[in-house]
Amino acid sequence: MKILTLKDDESLDSWLRAEAKKLGRRKSDIAREALERRRSGQQGQSIHEIMRDVCGVIKGAPRDYASNRKRLKGLGRWPKS
Repeated sequence: MKILTLKDDESLDSWLRAEAKKLGRRKSDIAREALERRRSGQQGQSIHEIMRDVCGVIKGAPRDYASNRKRLKGLGRWPKS
């Protein structure tokens, strides 16, 4: 294998070190896998792809919840105090 030298900032290195420890892998393995995914055009799954099997299965929920603008009004905003 060829050697690649990479300079990163403290926060990225800290995250990479913690991720490697959590997964029991080397930092270089994680970086190599990320580069390979990027090269092959693969991306991580969206939350919808992860939760696809449970999307739309809430009993009693309105059918138009995601498309009805009245129901979405104020969603994602902090309540006023």
